[in-house]
Amino acid sequence: MANVRDIKRRIRSVKNIAQVTRAMQMVAASKMRRAQEQVLATRPYSAKAWEVLTHLAAQRGSDHGEHPLLARRDPITTTGIVLITSDKGLCGAYNGNIIRKAMAYIESLPRDSARLVIIGKKANDFFKRRPFEILKYWSFPSRDVEVSFVAGIGRFLAEGYEKADFDRVVMFYTKFKSAMVTTPLQVGLLPFESAEGEEDGGASALYIFEPGAEELMGKLLPKYLQNQIYLALVEAAASEHGSRMVSMKNATDNCDEMIRNLTLAYNKMRQASITGELLEVVAGADATAKE
Repeated sequence: MANVRDIKRRIRSVKNIAQVTRAMQMVAASKMRRAQEQVLATRPYSAKAWEVLTHLAAQRGSDHGEHPLLARRDPITTTGIVLITSDKGLCGAYNGNIIRKAMAYIESLPRDSARLVIIGKKANDFFKRRPFEILKYWSFPSRDVEVSFVAGIGRFLAEGYEKADFDRVVMFYTKFKSAMVTTPLQVGLLPFESAEGEEDGGASALYIFEPGAEELMGKLLPKYLQNQIYLALVEAAASEHGSRMVSMKNATDNCDEMIRNLTLAYNKMRQASITGELLEVVAGADATAKE
């Protein structure tokens, strides 16, 4: 009976784990839906902001190349790496995939040329044990992504680029497609790509800017930088919650399968024990009858 008690104890333990993973799955699903709504609301705004900047850049007579965020440097000696991961685990390969992508890019750069700007505890834990320079670290927001938080990151990157702390800035984050599909992305942040080569007959001819294109460019570029960071953060949040939901669902399914297997083993062992006891009773009754 000792083995039967051990199996019952294991079944009880696995059921407790399944309750936790099922609850985490439901919480992650709820958070993912909210984050997904933020992503869908932010993408059109980001696309329109880029469209406006493209038309501004195409205006003749606007010497927008003088803006510090558009200045290109050659040669490039330092690269700022903005890496976005989560603070928590239990989300499958979400953190590992984006860290591997960033590491592959860092290893392609000249030695000691990468300077890291990290958002998320998992990436910080990974890189602080390795010989890389971490300029700044933020924890990933535990609740909604606040504008003040994004503005602080944008100011840090813009000021660092203007002071030539790095000659370009590349951001790594995970793009949300669905709960089952998330894609690690590499996006160039600074310097901004302009569209100077557009022809006169393009859509930019439909825009009349007041004040001038150069002044608007100077005000919109920092805002667009913040918008790109905000979009990356909400995409990363949705990807994290989606990955955690899928991971917890798989864990719950594994627990259910283990419970079924343990219950089957328990029933077999219990039946064998009952059969053995019955045989002993029958044998004892036969022995008594013969006497």
